Amino acid sequence: MTKKEFLEELSNAIQLDYILKEDQDLNKIEEYDSLALLSISALFSEHFNLEIEGNILRSCQNVSDLIALAKDYIKG
Repeated sequence: MTKKEFLEELSNAIQLDYILKEDQDLNKIEEYDSLALLSISALFSEHFNLEIEGNILRSCQNVSDLIALAKDYIKG
């Protein structure tokens, strides 16, 4: 999966009308709530076969932190 594809999938998981950017602050996204965290966890599980604990997801401050969690699976 490319970084662009990941950002699109992540945006869809959070149910946004726009594509996220790497430097975007997650805490400033209104839709970034507990349901979004569940959706992101499912995204990692489905696409990368990774089980990411909730406390790790909650510690992510920006989109690049989420990208770093799957860095071995994301190209470009």
